[in-house]
Amino acid sequence: MDPSARTVVVIPAFNEAGTVERVVATARAALPGATVVVVDDGSRDATAERARAAGAEVLRLPFNCGIGVAVQTGLRFAIGRGAEQVVRLDGDGQHDAAEIAKLIAALERGADCAIGSRFLDVAGAGYRSSFLRRVGIRWFAAVLRLVGAAGVTDPTSGFFAARGRAAAFLAETYASDYPEVDAVVRLARRGFRIVEVPVVMHERGGGISSIGGLATVGYIAGHLPGGWSELFRTAAAAGKLQSR
Repeated sequence: MDPSARTVVVIPAFNEAGTVERVVATARAALPGATVVVVDDGSRDATAERARAAGAEVLRLPFNCGIGVAVQTGLRFAIGRGAEQVVRLDGDGQHDAAEIAKLIAALERGADCAIGSRFLDVAGAGYRSSFLRRVGIRWFAAVLRLVGAAGVTDPTSGFFAARGRAAAFLAETYASDYPEVDAVVRLARRGFRIVEVPVVMHERGGGISSIGGLATVGYIAGHLPGGWSELFRTAAAAGKLQSR
């Protein structure tokens, strides 16, 4: 059986009518046997219609619930479909579906979760995110290093693949607010093997980033009240985290 037949690709999208068709098409080309599902997070444009026209299954949320809820909805759909592995990429074109093979290969080598990092050795390819976004990413990476998760260079990436129990665990625990770093922490605490792989990312092709501009400050601040205590409780488990 084609391994991709056991895979579900989850694409959260909010007002991404300008890019979602291309994202779905490239995901289907990268994993021809996979199920591609777009979670339309209350879009006010033609995101759902264009995703469906491109061959995706579409789940429509009744209003804008946020990236965490959209991703968790897709993860639960995937587990309900019996998926053995789940890939998540954005609907704005930032994540390159051609790089999915690297994430899947990391799972095949034994990782429970593989995260695509734009900061590993990709010879300077791709785009540079905003200054505030880079500051936020480095802040989170520094905190994770303090608790022993020394290999995480891109903790807000959002481009990942997970398999088996790790995928099912994320489907049940994925946070509704500020979910990416939280997912790394939760997976590490449970002892799942997490790796990073180098990927090229692109400037978003449309929509509005949930953590762009001043929203980055809010993203960091949102982790401050309980973030430090939660992160430091991961020290023992996060020490098992490895990166490639």
